Amino acid sequence: MTSGAVSTTDPDLRTPRLRRPGPRPVQRHPVDLVRVALGLAVLGLGLLVAQRGRLPVLERDVFQLVNDLPASVFPVVWLVMQLGNVVAVPAVAAVAALTRRFRMARDILVAGVLAYVASDLVKSVVQRERPVGLVVEVNSPEGPVAGLGFVSGHSAVAAALAAAAVPYLSRRGRRWAWTLAWTMALARIYVGAHLPLDVIGGLAVGWAIGSLVHWAFGVPRREVAAARVGQLLDRFGLPVRDLRAAAVRARSSHPFEAIDERGRRLYVKFLEPDRSERDWLYRLWRLLAVRDVKDADAVAPLGQQAEHEAVAAMIARERGVYAPRVLLARGSERGALVVQEYVVGTALDDLPPGELTPALLARVWQQVALLRAARVAHHDLVAASVLVDGDGQPWVVDFGNAQNGADEDALAGDVAELMASLVLRVDPELVVGSAVDVLGPDAVAAALPSLTPMSLSSATRAGIRDDRTRLGLLRRAVRRRLDLPDPDRPEFGPPGIAARLAVAAGAGLVLVGVPLLAGATAFAGSVERGGWRWLGAALALAVLARAARAAGALLTVERRLALGRTYGATMVADGASLLHGDEGWRRSAARFLERAGVLPEDARRAVDRFVAGAIVAAVLVGVATLVLALVEGLLSGWRTPEALVPAVALGLGAWALVLTGQWLAGRADTGPQVRRQVGRVLRSGLTAPRRARWLPGAQLGWTAMGVALE
Repeated sequence: MTSGAVSTTDPDLRTPRLRRPGPRPVQRHPVDLVRVALGLAVLGLGLLVAQRGRLPVLERDVFQLVNDLPASVFPVVWLVMQLGNVVAVPAVAAVAALTRRFRMARDILVAGVLAYVASDLVKSVVQRERPVGLVVEVNSPEGPVAGLGFVSGHSAVAAALAAAAVPYLSRRGRRWAWTLAWTMALARIYVGAHLPLDVIGGLAVGWAIGSLVHWAFGVPRREVAAARVGQLLDRFGLPVRDLRAAAVRARSSHPFEAIDERGRRLYVKFLEPDRSERDWLYRLWRLLAVRDVKDADAVAPLGQQAEHEAVAAMIARERGVYAPRVLLARGSERGALVVQEYVVGTALDDLPPGELTPALLARVWQQVALLRAARVAHHDLVAASVLVDGDGQPWVVDFGNAQNGADEDALAGDVAELMASLVLRVDPELVVGSAVDVLGPDAVAAALPSLTPMSLSSATRAGIRDDRTRLGLLRRAVRRRLDLPDPDRPEFGPPGIAARLAVAAGAGLVLVGVPLLAGATAFAGSVERGGWRWLGAALALAVLARAARAAGALLTVERRLALGRTYGATMVADGASLLHGDEGWRRSAARFLERAGVLPEDARRAVDRFVAGAIVAAVLVGVATLVLALVEGLLSGWRTPEALVPAVALGLGAWALVLTGQWLAGRADTGPQVRRQVGRVLRSGLTAPRRARWLPGAQLGWTAMGVALE
């Protein structure tokens, strides 16, 4: 499309959709649920440590360090401490209501009340004393404080107020809110009312509750006045007229359109300084869940982000992609602008289904092929990011998340995103066929791992939720076109109720019988003394061990796999091994890799590599444990346990039951063949040249960590 002068009466100008009077639309960010989970995790760890009548040395030292501060700071401390009082909840909510921030007032009121109630509930469960009951000497400017300590109600209320208020505040206001919350928490230690673990637990409770309130109610999207954008344009040397909000859907920016002095119609994009992609917790969650943060430059200064977007768009345009010309890219931390020529066209997702013809789809994929040749990953290549002009030519727009010099995984993610977005309105066979014809089978096969909801953009996920069958149909269409085996094909027949009962009996015998060997009374007494804390610690170690093993499994294939999905796959594979033995574990693990786009033969080799790495890791951990035991002299006084014979009998009985269940389930005896395959992998890995060894230190390290934690 070539630029030209356009008047404000041009019939091609689209009139922006006027917003109806009423409250602003709200947004719900999934990362708020991650905050809730983290807050509960911190609280759970605190429950393991905060035992009644006991005080860790480190916690005592930190308490004394803060509690021994001079008395001159008490007036300031007292003033800040009132922010955690339950009376502060309606007071702060009233201030928000007086400034006409009614949603903010509602969130503050709900979060503050819930935090106060939750903190009292936790106190009644934990029953931990205040510092005066645990510490020898306590400085109490307000006098001794009695009652229960864990968690701090003041800290919970202050954190809930801060968490509830921050989406409505500026960046400076958010910093002040959390500074006051943490200062209030330290103040409770200073006055001798709480121990450090009490206030940390309270902050975690308040943070989790405030985040949960935002997930339940949502937060309104920030608005940017056109006058502010006009001032920035004048400052950067591009005066415009008729500046108004554009009728364009945008999640992390504010779109406007205008006319410049030469009569050109412009698309003005104001970059949001507080978009969710800049949240470090969101980025960490994306990295762990799908190993892709979408926008790698979101934490860069806004001016640099604008320049990066402009560079990506210009590179794509220079390499033949139909992308709008960039006229300005500039900004600061308070706001940045990207100005381009306006493309008059219709987004692919707004076209009638009859206009999405094979010829048009072929032209769309040709633009994608040019992007791939330029090594530009769009990172948000949904159907709405492709406009079709009056001549039927597709244009690629919105390079805000783009990456130059992208790797194969990032380029494959674009293919997956566009296919998933198109399949919501187009037959899957047509989408896959047009992509394969233009890009080739290898490019489409590489997109298979990203055809999962978590790997896709929020806009595509929203469409998939409306019709959950479309993504599955797309994956099956890809496999049919590429002649890949169906990962859901049956490998074993139904095991039958008898097999399930036998395996369940064997597992139950171990879970119930081993504690009973020590005596039911002794076992119950140990649990009562430990307050179930040792069970929680064991659970935490088991979770960490699984995560380490999953991290090691990621390094056995070249495809980018998500840590969360791999974690779940290892648990499913362990469950399959109960009914079908080692072969069940291997086939379950291989099927997971096949669903991620790994070819069957490559999946089997990856499983062999993981098993071989686990063997080496187990040997290393065993040898290290034995050496440490010898050095510490722990083996010199070893004696045969009194319950050795019953324990062996119990183990043999459970083993017999599980083997019977596997025999009833029709277990295939492939043990010798599997052992030969693993042996070959071990020999090749240990004898290969150093650079060609598939067993890198990272895989071995993660696997060894998992074995050690287990």
